[in-house]
Amino acid sequence: MTTLPPELRAAILEQAKRTPSPDAGKTGRARALAVTVGVAIAIACFAPFGLKLGGRPPAFVALSAVGWAAIAIAASVVAAAKRKTMLGVARSVLALVALGAAPAFFAWFMGCTMGWPDVRDGAGTFHQHVICLLSTSLFALGPVVALAFLRRGSDPVHPRATGAALGAAAGAWGGVLIDLHCPLASPMHVAIGHVLPIAIYAVLGALVGSRLFGVRPSSEK
Repeated sequence: MTTLPPELRAAILEQAKRTPSPDAGKTGRARALAVTVGVAIAIACFAPFGLKLGGRPPAFVALSAVGWAAIAIAASVVAAAKRKTMLGVARSVLALVALGAAPAFFAWFMGCTMGWPDVRDGAGTFHQHVICLLSTSLFALGPVVALAFLRRGSDPVHPRATGAALGAAAGAWGGVLIDLHCPLASPMHVAIGHVLPIAIYAVLGALVGSRLFGVRPSSEK
């Protein structure tokens, strides 16, 4: 999106401050449909892989998955939840989600392995690292479709930050699903195959944020 003239930008911001978000009754059906489609895509992508313990204790898998899901939910709520006005949350909060989701995932997972240190023994190969990176990115497609639909064309202030936060949240959901399937838990493998896609999606979200989430003049729509 091209940079708006200062006068037009000021007018948009002033209007956004005075304009409440769309009524829940009018947008609820579309939001529900977006979430349903996103979940369906994620399930369709994950189904051929399925749950695989691979020698990991069920308690470890449950603990890591619950923690990762909590982080993904928190990131999604901050990035995509409706606000009283179009201005949404502060750029600093969105940046915290975009920059903090991946480290939070890695820290939680490594913390879980302290109770079961043996799960870190399988280092994995470069091929396995790449396969998991691609799989995690695939699993994140459904969430990114849903989250992008929920916030499309809605941010007149910091669309790149919104895009980065949404991308991180979507990547986080991909991380939740790959954690249910992949039995490898070495720090190197988790960092590359399970966590790196979160950062990649955050970067991609920032790159397309202005185009997808920015509020443009009516003449450009």
